[in-house]
Amino acid sequence: MAAVGFAAAPAAATNHVGTVGGDANFTSGGSYYAGQEIGLAIPNSTTSADQFEIRSYDSGDDQIGTVADGFVLDNNRNATIDTSDLDGDYVVVNANNRNEVILFSGSNGVATGTTTNSNNYDTGSFQVSPQSLSMNFEDDSTGNDGSAATTTLEVDSNRPQWDVIVSSSGLDQDEVNNAFDDAYTTNTSDGDLDDDEVLLEDVTDGDVDVNFTDIDNGEYEFTFEVADTDAEDTATINVTDTGDGEVNIAEGSLNQQQGDIVEFTVTADGASDEGFVVIGDEDDFGYQANVSITDFGDDEEITLAFNSYTAGLDSDDTVTVVDTDDEDDAIEFDATTDETSLDGILASGDYDVSSSAITSGSDDQNAADTLDSSDDVATMFLEEPTTEGVQVWTASNDNADEVISADEDEQVDELTSAIENDLITQSSDVAYDDVSIHQISASGLEGALEYATIAGSAADDPADQLAYLATNNVSNTLNGDTAVELRVRETRSSAGPNQDRRVLNLTSTDFDVIVDEENDEYYLAFDTANAAFDNGDVADDEDVSFDVEFTVQDQRLLDPDDDVETDEFEDSYTTVSTPFSINERTVTFDQDPYNLTNVEDATVTGTTNAAPGSEFTIRARSDTGTQPSFVESDDEVNVSADGTWEAEIDLSDASVGDEYTLSVQQLSLPETEEVDGTVVEQVQEPATFTVSDLSPQDVTATVGDALTVTATVENTGELESTQTVEFRVGGNAVASQDVTLAGGNSTTVEFADIDTSGLDAGDYEHGVFTDDDSSTATLTLEAADTDDTGGDDTGGDDTGGDDTGGDDTGGDDTGGDDTGGDDTGGDDTGSDNGTDDGGSTDGSTPGFGAVVALVALIAAALLATRRND
Repeated sequence: MAAVGFAAAPAAATNHVGTVGGDANFTSGGSYYAGQEIGLAIPNSTTSADQFEIRSYDSGDDQIGTVADGFVLDNNRNATIDTSDLDGDYVVVNANNRNEVILFSGSNGVATGTTTNSNNYDTGSFQVSPQSLSMNFEDDSTGNDGSAATTTLEVDSNRPQWDVIVSSSGLDQDEVNNAFDDAYTTNTSDGDLDDDEVLLEDVTDGDVDVNFTDIDNGEYEFTFEVADTDAEDTATINVTDTGDGEVNIAEGSLNQQQGDIVEFTVTADGASDEGFVVIGDEDDFGYQANVSITDFGDDEEITLAFNSYTAGLDSDDTVTVVDTDDEDDAIEFDATTDETSLDGILASGDYDVSSSAITSGSDDQNAADTLDSSDDVATMFLEEPTTEGVQVWTASNDNADEVISADEDEQVDELTSAIENDLITQSSDVAYDDVSIHQISASGLEGALEYATIAGSAADDPADQLAYLATNNVSNTLNGDTAVELRVRETRSSAGPNQDRRVLNLTSTDFDVIVDEENDEYYLAFDTANAAFDNGDVADDEDVSFDVEFTVQDQRLLDPDDDVETDEFEDSYTTVSTPFSINERTVTFDQDPYNLTNVEDATVTGTTNAAPGSEFTIRARSDTGTQPSFVESDDEVNVSADGTWEAEIDLSDASVGDEYTLSVQQLSLPETEEVDGTVVEQVQEPATFTVSDLSPQDVTATVGDALTVTATVENTGELESTQTVEFRVGGNAVASQDVTLAGGNSTTVEFADIDTSGLDAGDYEHGVFTDDDSSTATLTLEAADTDDTGGDDTGGDDTGGDDTGGDDTGGDDTGGDDTGGDDTGGDDTGSDNGTDDGGSTDGSTPGFGAVVALVALIAAALLATRRND
C-alpha cells in the first residue's frame, strides 16, 4: 500500500461543520473534472475519524483498490480534495479502516453515513475525468476593420459548461476584452486574474465570433485556461491591416471547349474575405458575367464552375461553387442582372477573367472597378468542340462494380487502374452476362449534361443526364431531334433479311456513366444480360452483332449560321461509330479427354470468352462406381487477359484408373461445359506446334512476282492436335492450311503462288505462324520496271541496260556473269556459286517457286529471239 502523509490531528474533535469550500460540493455518485477542488465535510456524528484516504474503486467487482490521495479534516471537520492527479472511479475511506466507505447522499458536500458492506460501495463512489478542450480559429488570418475584422473561434469540450481565462501576449486586458465581449459575458475584476487576463463566463461548445477591430497587425497567440480544471489550449491568429488584401486567380490560363465547364480557383490574400470576379467584358467580347464572392470560407479560396453551354441563357447556374469540404464558400450570381443574354452558344475565342477585392459598391460599379483596377487577370480560351470516336471495353460484373461503386471523384482512377491491370480490356466482342463499356470521346458535352438537370427532369447523375439528352430535344428549333443520339442497333447481316433489327432501349436499360472530365471521355456501362432491346432481347445462347453510333445533333452545340436550312444543318451532325457484338458465353478445356495424375495440384487449363477477371469453379466428380468416390474443385479460377484460365485440382487421394468428369461451374453458361478424364500415372504433354526451316529467309522480289514459301512444322508435345498454320506478310494472313500432327511428328508446309501484285514496294516481315510459334524474315519488294529496255534499245543494238552498245549479239551475253544462251533449262552458272536443279532460285531472286522461274525463262527466251531478229 502506498504511504500517505497526514497532518497532525486537531487537539479536540468537534461535531461542528463549517462552510464547505472548493469548486464543487462532494456527493456520492458525483462526476468531476481533473483539477477541480471538491469541498466536503464529515461530521463527528458520521465517524470520529479525522484522517481519510481516496482509493481507486472497481465497480465491476465492488473492490476497493490502492491509495490515490489522502486528507485530514480541519477544526471544522472540513477538507478540500485536489483532483489534479485523479482519473477514474474512487471512494473516500477511513484511513484506519479501508473497508469503511464514507457516504455523501446529499448535494451540500456533508457526509451522511458510512458502510462496510461491499454491496453498498457503489453508493459512495465518485468519478474524476480529464476535461478536454479545443479552441481554434477557423481562419489563419483576419483583418482589423469592418466585416473583415471578424473571424470564428471553434470551441469544443467534453464538459457542458465552464469558465475560461483568456490572455494573449502583445494585447492588454482591454484589447482582449473587446475581442470577446460580443461572444461571452466577460469579467475583468475577478481578484484571481492577472492584469492581462479576462474571464469568459459560461462557455459552451460551438462557434463564436471574435472581433479584432483596431488591433495592430501581427501574429497573436491566445492562451485559454479553464478556471477550475487543468484543461487548457492555445490558438494563433494573424491580424493584417484591412485594405492590404488581394483577390487573385490561381490559374493564369483556362483552356476548355465550347459547351464544357470551366473551373478556376479564386484566392483571397491578406485581409480580404470578399471579392469580385468578372468573366469577359461586354464592350470587348460581347459577353460579361459578374460574380460577387461573399465568403471565401476557412481556406481563403473558392473554386468556381463556369458553364459555357448555359452562358447567356439567363440561368443562375451558369456560375456555381464547386463542391468542397468548406461549407462556408458562397457567391451571389443572378443571371437576370449579372449576365449578358446570348441567342446562341458563347463563341469560341479568348476571354478575360478579372478579379479584385472591390466589394463596396453595387454589382455594376464593382464590375466596372474590377475591370479598371483588377488584382489579377486570367485568360479563358474556348475552342470548338470535337467528337473523336467510340470504342468498346469489356469487364466482369465484379470488376465493373468496383469502378462504378467508387466515389464519383475516384471512379476514373479506379477505371484506369483496372485497365492497367487487365481487369477491363478493350474488345468489341463481349460475352453475354459481362459488362459492356462504351467509351465515347467527345468534348463540349459537360455543360449540356448539367443543363439536363438544370432545365430538364434529369437527376444530378451522368447516366440520367445522358439519357435525357438522348431522348429530348433540348435546343433545336430547326427540327425536333434530340440533343445527342446514342444508337446500338443490330446489323442487317445479324438480323437477317426482312427482319426487325434490335435496338438498345436506353430508357429501359439500367446503365451507368463514368465521366473523365479532364480527357473528355464518357464511359457508358451496362450488363449485357440485363440490357433491354426493342424488337426482342438478346438470348444467352446466340451471337448478335451491332453497330454503335454516337451523334451530336444539338443546335446550340453545333452553332449553325442564322440562315442555314434544315437539311444543311443536319449535314453538320458529327457521328462516330464502332462495331460491337454480344456473344454466347463459352468455355473450352485444352484437352478432351482430360487425363490427370493423382497429385494434389493437378493442373487443368482452358480458354473462355468471359471477361478477364471473371472467377468461376472447376469441379472434378468421380464417375458412378468409383470407390472411394470423390468431388474436388478449385473455386478461385480466374480468367486471364488473353482469355486463358488455369485450375488446380487435388487428386492425391484418387487411384490410377479412376474415371471422372471435369465441369465448369459458376460461369453463367447457357449449358454446362464438361469433359471426361482418367487418373493416369503420367500425363502426356499437350501439343505444341513449332516452326523452323523457313525458306526463303530474307528475300528480294519485284511487285507482281509470285512467291512459294516452305517451312517445317513439328509437334513437340505428346498429344495429337490440329492447328491452322498461316503465312503472313506485313502482319496479315495471306494463306493458311490446317495441319494435324501426332506427338513428336513433323511435316513441311508449302504456300505456293503467293501473289504480290497487291503490295506496294518496300520491306515486309513475312513468315509462317502457328498458335504456339512462328518463323519470320524480311521480304523486300522492288517496284516493277514498266520499260522493256529502258528506252535505249533501237534496231538490233541494246544500249539500255546491262548489254553495252551492239556488243551483245545472238545468244551471247557479255554484260554479266551469265553467258547468253549457255544458261538453259534449270542450269545456272551465273553469280550463284551452286547449281539450280529447277527448285530453288539464283542470288537475285532467291526462293521464288516454279512460277517465278518459268516467268524468268520465258522472258530470257523472248529477249534472245528479239536480239536474233
